[in-house]
Amino acid sequence: MKLFKQLTLLAASLSLLLIFSSCKNLTGESGELTETLGPIENVTPISGAENSTITVNKTSDSYFMLSFTNVQSNGIVSDGMVGEGWCIDWQKPIDSNNGTYENIQLYSTFNVESWNPTNYLFNIIDDLKGADSELTFYDIQAVVWSLRGFPKFNLDQIATEDLPARMLTDGEPNFSYDKVRTILEIVEAGHEQFDFTEGTRYAVIAETPPDVQTVITVVN
Repeated sequence: MKLFKQLTLLAASLSLLLIFSSCKNLTGESGELTETLGPIENVTPISGAENSTITVNKTSDSYFMLSFTNVQSNGIVSDGMVGEGWCIDWQKPIDSNNGTYENIQLYSTFNVESWNPTNYLFNIIDDLKGADSELTFYDIQAVVWSLRGFPKFNLDQIATEDLPARMLTDGEPNFSYDKVRTILEIVEAGHEQFDFTEGTRYAVIAETPPDVQTVITVVN
């Protein structure tokens, strides 16, 4: 019921808008991620996904489309899987034109407390889109960056010219600052009460090289 009320608020807020309108270090043995990803996080290395190959492409449904190969059986990510992809390090480049990265370790964020806000977002994303048919993956990507915060992504402080090129159209942001703020409020209000159990959606982190954007896919 609380989520329904939050989504109703989102729909009302969006209607008003229409009217008035990444250096990182991962240690596979401990599963600890530092630097770009902030304080130590006890994510879990996925057994069988130590030497994965990921291929990155642009798509109109999410920020990236990620393909996974060379993955051994593990019950989380399957060999040949193609899934939505998101960036969590907005300051680094990545080859998104069939860019291929080998020997990539994958990590699970399931029930990692510091990832709960981001994972909650992925669990309500269909409802958000249902409340606003014009919500874009650019809006969602800006929310992801804002939630992760390593490096910091502050809507009120980042100059337009410092945004990644893909987040601009004709030199202007192609996402809605107000929609991003509204979704952040919904996530803040709801993630602590959400029950992260088997079957809920959560992020899997791909350990890309230090000079490349850190990317995630979403599984359940």
